Amino acid sequence: MKRFVSIIVIMALLLSGCGGKKDKGMKEVEYTTESEETGWIYLPDSMEDDPERERPLVLMLCAPGTSPSDKLKAAGWWKQAQEADLLILMPKYRTTESYSQTDRLMESVNYAIENYPVDTTRIYATGFSNGGGAVTALVNDYPQTFAAISCMSWMMPIKHLSSPYEMPFQIIQGSEDLTLEMDSGAMRVIDDEVWGIEALMRYNHLLEHGEAKDFDKTEYWGYEPDEVKTSEIDGRTWTFSNHYKEGYTRPFGQMILIDGGKHELNEDEAFVAWDFLRHYTRAQDGAVIEVE
Repeated sequence: MKRFVSIIVIMALLLSGCGGKKDKGMKEVEYTTESEETGWIYLPDSMEDDPERERPLVLMLCAPGTSPSDKLKAAGWWKQAQEADLLILMPKYRTTESYSQTDRLMESVNYAIENYPVDTTRIYATGFSNGGGAVTALVNDYPQTFAAISCMSWMMPIKHLSSPYEMPFQIIQGSEDLTLEMDSGAMRVIDDEVWGIEALMRYNHLLEHGEAKDFDKTEYWGYEPDEVKTSEIDGRTWTFSNHYKEGYTRPFGQMILIDGGKHELNEDEAFVAWDFLRHYTRAQDGAVIEVE
């Protein structure tokens, strides 16, 4: 039986400072790889006292432009990295491409692994808009690298539906963001996301044999979840549609709809994303392990 539960999430947000190479709680370091890939790595202040301890790495893809730190703050990862003691990687990449640049993005990930204390069992990928498409492209080519992913406000379908590497996934979408109204009046996400959701569901064996999309029954996402929860965050209702997988106690696939949300960065998304991502690690043999 499907479960429908209402909860209230109280989130303690830390104060962040102004931009610059060294800011309150975080240090921005520009990097260039041997192949001349460039970008920024953000290091928590805790590294000054404990520089050798391995930390989770979050690959954050969001067309940084001229002020990557501002994008990081707008997306909430500046605060979340301080709170959870994370390393954040923001490579430069071409926003008009996704599948063709996965090797370039992995060059940056490998640079971070080689030069910083990265816990390689806890590498995560998240992206906003085109960045979400780049994340699913990375799943297609390098699934063994990432322990879990979170796509925000857009994604693309993965190409290879058969893989030994499961991938816990989260999708965050606003109700007024890249959505379409069907003839029936029901709402759904745009085609890229429709196909992308189906691909991830099949990739992770979360669909029953013959199960088809039905947006009249389940708006926006098309697939009836095992559980629905709602949270009030910053005055808006966030609806969590959770899909469970045998062998795991937490949602393995999670789709989140923000009531009234538009196609824009939302600093609360990083906290919600990390609360999902942090419960998964990738063992050296490629297996996904659930953790507290």
